[in-house]
Amino acid sequence: MGSAVLRRALLALLLATGAVVFLGHQAAYAECSEVYNPETGEFELDCSDDGADPVGGDPDTGGSSTCTNAGSEIPCTGPNGSAWSSAHGCYVGAVWDPGGEGDQPPPGETKKDGGWHICYFPPPGSSWEPVWIENGTVTIDPVVLANRAIVSMNLDPITIGIVPESGANRVGLVGLPVWMWVDNQTANTWGPITRSASEGPVSVTATATVSSVIWNMGDGTKVNCTGPGTPYADNYGKQESPTCGHRYAMMSTDQPDGAYQVTATSHWVVAWSGAGQSGIIELDLTTNPLPIRVGEGQVLTQ
Repeated sequence: MGSAVLRRALLALLLATGAVVFLGHQAAYAECSEVYNPETGEFELDCSDDGADPVGGDPDTGGSSTCTNAGSEIPCTGPNGSAWSSAHGCYVGAVWDPGGEGDQPPPGETKKDGGWHICYFPPPGSSWEPVWIENGTVTIDPVVLANRAIVSMNLDPITIGIVPESGANRVGLVGLPVWMWVDNQTANTWGPITRSASEGPVSVTATATVSSVIWNMGDGTKVNCTGPGTPYADNYGKQESPTCGHRYAMMSTDQPDGAYQVTATSHWVVAWSGAGQSGIIELDLTTNPLPIRVGEGQVLTQ
């Protein structure tokens, strides 16, 4: 059996059994990729082999990340966790090291010079072949590194600050001002926060900042606040919030558990640069629902 045929046969066997370990130049490519889950507000590991986006993002915001090939957008992650390499025009996957004839380097090369890698050609997984790659020549797309930098930021949804407060013995009044703000503001919940990621000679730096918060008040109203809001203080009395507020027009008694379920979705804008390129990645993080009870004054005094 020829060496090329042997390589393909062994590769098919490894892919079928899931025994492939993905390695880039002097670094490991995990078979899993980090995927943002907008329902939980967390980055999670996705071990599927469908070329999942490393960040994902809310479909309403266009937050997903893509790489480019010949002017067209393609996913940054290919089959079996392979990573897009602009320099080689393919998704660089497993290092080919089965031993024997199929592992021999090309004429004039040695095993110390590089190694055989699996290259999947776009569209993801449409075709592949073993390709000899010299050490230090694997160039990962900077968008992939930008996504890694985002994962390392450990971004969190905001902590809701609101008056009327949430609680079994707390009730707001119809028509009175509601104040909303970001409580316990930190770099992880509001920004700016900066992190870097590197792969071989390529390094990318990303800075994330919240640009706005969409408050879903549970009564069908959404309030877009471009700042963190103003914390309420007792001396404000019945004044409206100068930065982020709402008024309920009806009691919450007909709502589940007798309360409006309030959530806050922070919209993150991440600016990244590196390897002579730059870009913007956007993503949303949403809090768990917070119950707010609203009644009428005459009901409360009876």
